Amino acid sequence: MKSGIGLLINICVVLVSIRVRNSTGSVLTQPSLGIVLKNDINESYFETGNLTDPVTDWSGLQRILFKNNVNPGSYLTTPEIIEYYGYPVESHQVVTFDGYILTLHRIPYSKGHSRSSKLIKSVVFMQHGLFASSFEWFMNTPDKLLALQLSDAGYDVWLGNTRGNAYSRHHLTLVVENQEFWEFSMHEMGNFDLPTAIDHVLKVTGVRKLNFIGFSMGTSMFWIMMSMHPEYNEKISLMTALAPVVYINNMKGFPKFLLAPFENILKKLMDFLFHGEFLPPWLLQLYNFFGTKFCSNTFIAETICANINFLYAGWDLPQTQFRQIPLFYSHTPSPTSARTLSHISQFINNGIFQQYDHGIWKNLKIYGNIYPPKYNLQNTIVPTVLLWGLNDAVIEPIDVKRLMSELPNVVYNQPVNFSLWNHFDYHLARDVNQLINEPIIELIANFAVYRS
Repeated sequence: MKSGIGLLINICVVLVSIRVRNSTGSVLTQPSLGIVLKNDINESYFETGNLTDPVTDWSGLQRILFKNNVNPGSYLTTPEIIEYYGYPVESHQVVTFDGYILTLHRIPYSKGHSRSSKLIKSVVFMQHGLFASSFEWFMNTPDKLLALQLSDAGYDVWLGNTRGNAYSRHHLTLVVENQEFWEFSMHEMGNFDLPTAIDHVLKVTGVRKLNFIGFSMGTSMFWIMMSMHPEYNEKISLMTALAPVVYINNMKGFPKFLLAPFENILKKLMDFLFHGEFLPPWLLQLYNFFGTKFCSNTFIAETICANINFLYAGWDLPQTQFRQIPLFYSHTPSPTSARTLSHISQFINNGIFQQYDHGIWKNLKIYGNIYPPKYNLQNTIVPTVLLWGLNDAVIEPIDVKRLMSELPNVVYNQPVNFSLWNHFDYHLARDVNQLINEPIIELIANFAVYRS
C-alpha cells in the first residue's frame, strides 16, 4: 500500500511538473497551469539530513506532509506585533467629516531611543491596500519590515487604517450591522479618511509636511485625495507609490475574469446577504483561522496557499517565503464594503479613474450627469515615486506608462529590479530589503522635511 502511494505520487509529479534550472543552478519545479510543486518535492525534507528518495521513503514523506510552519505573529494585532519586536507603539483615533472613527497606529521612535531623541528626523505615513489593515506592513520577517527600518532610520512612522477594516469599525451614529455604514467606496476613503488622518498626524507631530507611502489601493486613495483636495500638496514632501493602482484595465490576475464581469450581481448579493459588507466578520474569521491553520503546514503552504496567492498577484516562487504565508492568511482579507470592491471592478471594466458609478439615475441626482466625474491627476504636483513589478498580475507596464504620462511631477519611475516581482512581494519577498526598502529610505531622505 505504501509503495503504491509512493508510485502514484511519483507519476503525478512527472505528469504535472516540468523542471527548469534557475540562475543559481538549483532545480525549480515549474508546473504547467501555474501549479507549483516545491523544489524536488520539498526542500524542508532535506533539512532532516535524510537523503533517501522522499517519494518512496514513507517516513520522509510523513515529515514533509506534517511539518509545522506556525508563525507566532499570526495571532497578534498590529500594536502587539510592534511591541513583540521591541518597538514603542501608540493607537490614535480620529473622526472623519462623515462620522467614521478610524484608528491610526504609530511607531514614534526606534527601540532603544526616547521620544525626545534628536535622531527623530521626519514623519512617514503608510497606507495599506485593499482587503488589508495596518498589519499589512508586518507580514515579513522583522529584519525586512519597511516600517521598522524607517523607525530605525529616525522617522516617526504612522500607519493608516481605512473605514470598515479590522481597526476602524465604529461610527458616531451608525453601527456595522447597519447597511448605511457600508455605503462607501474608495472615494470616501480618499476624500475623507486620508485628509483626516494626515491632518491629525501633522497636528500631533508639529511638522509642516510628511512623507507618504501607499501600496496598491493606498495609492488610489492618495490620488483621489489630491484630486478632491489639491491643497494637500502643501502637506506632502514625497509620494511613494508601490504597485500604483489607477489604470488596471489591462490586469491579468483572476479579479479581471472572476470578479469584474459580475460586479453588479456581486454587489447586490453582498447587499442582500451581508448589508453591504464584504465579507462579514464571522466568515472572515473562519477564513483567517482555517487559512492560518492549513497554511501553517509546510506542505500545504507550498502546494496550495502559495499558488492561491500567485493567481491573484503573479507567479514568483523564488521570492516566496513559506514561513510568512500563515501570517498573510491570518490577517488577509480584512473587512471592507461591497461598494469598494465594486468601485475597483469599475476601474477594471472601464479603464477610467473616476468616482463611483451609481447608475444613470442616481448619477444624475448626485453628480448632475449620467457619468461620474473623473479624478484629476494633474492636481498632484508633489514629487512622486512609482515602483512596480514586471510580473505583477494587477499592474501592467502599459497602465503605469499611462499613469506616468498624466502625473506632472514624477521624480522616479522604475520597475523593481527582479523580473518575477509580483503584487504581494512588497510585503512577503525574501529580497525586499535591497529591492524595495533601501531605495525607498534613500529617496525619502532626499525629500524629507525635517523637524526644526
